[in-house]
Amino acid sequence: MNQLYPMKFKPVFKDKIWGGMKIKTILGMNYSPLPNCGEVWVLSGIEGNTSEVANGFLKGNELNELI
Repeated sequence: MNQLYPMKFKPVFKDKIWGGMKIKTILGMNYSPLPNCGEVWVLSGIEGNTSEVANGFLKGNELNELI
C-alpha cells in the first residue's frame, strides 16, 4: 500500500518582458531553458499551468488530479 509523503512540486516559470535573474540569484531556482524569468508559480491549479508532482509514487501527476 502506498502511503502519503511530503510531495514536492515542479514550479511553473513565466518568461516576462520585465523578467531578470533575481529568481535564480536570490531564490536559487533554475528556470532554464528560459533566458530570464519574471514570475514563478510555486503551486498552481490554473488550467494549462498546473503544478506537477516531482517525487515519489505520485510523480508526474498534476495537482488537479490529486484533488
